Amino acid sequence: MAFNIKNKNLLRRIYSIRHYSESENKTSIYEKHEAGPQPRKVYDQVYTEWRKPWIKREGEQISKLNIFVEKNPSMSILNAMQKIPHITFEDVKEWWIQMKELQEIENQKYLPERVTTLGHNLAAVHFFTYRQATVRLRGSKEWIGGDITELKLPSRFIDGYFVEAVDCTNFHRNGIRYEGIQNLTGLNFLKWLSLKGNKHVDVWCLDRLAGQNGNSLEYLDITGCNICVGSILALARMRALKFLVLTDPGDDTELQAALSCLEEENPDILIKTEMPT
Repeated sequence: MAFNIKNKNLLRRIYSIRHYSESENKTSIYEKHEAGPQPRKVYDQVYTEWRKPWIKREGEQISKLNIFVEKNPSMSILNAMQKIPHITFEDVKEWWIQMKELQEIENQKYLPERVTTLGHNLAAVHFFTYRQATVRLRGSKEWIGGDITELKLPSRFIDGYFVEAVDCTNFHRNGIRYEGIQNLTGLNFLKWLSLKGNKHVDVWCLDRLAGQNGNSLEYLDITGCNICVGSILALARMRALKFLVLTDPGDDTELQAALSCLEEENPDILIKTEMPT
């Protein structure tokens, strides 16, 4: 009993000392403002000068451009600012194209919040129909698409929406990109997919597609896409693929050899080639 009392008294003293020291060292925001910026310390030693950003080192001249240095702008913005006296319309046009491309990439990114609210299948219906693509559900012969203002899609998860086919032939703004392919994740009943005319579809897109939907996809149209030997090797991972449509390789012997290897790897596949338009 005496031992417990001694322990309690000792804890009270330790707590009172710590509490008192904290109250002594605590300063208000006004006092910190009056004191100004204090030197940064690491293990009670002043931060080494060479580790500081150059704009904060002693002797460096601070100009109006330091706002861009602090926010780490892209090199294209700094390059454009250097050209201000001699900037041309072509420079502005190129910058605008780059900004639109970055905006489209951001617009096609996979949003976990959307999938959490709608589920994988209904989220895919929202994503593709709102970008001028069409979707067909399992057990239905009608395609969902058209004017988004007239589509009455559920805003919450509803069971029974199983995507079986997606047609991205008219996908807006030059077609689907690598980021957009990820929106096919979780579509376990997807059997039919057309990426015809989507020039941004390349080996990376097909590799992602093979990993996501290779076990269910049976029909794939990649006519007019950016195809190479690596693309065909990625298609070889799609074990369920039965029908493939692509642009005629012409005199490209490497691509022809890759297609032959694909037929050997998957004897049940039927490959159809179309002449480029």
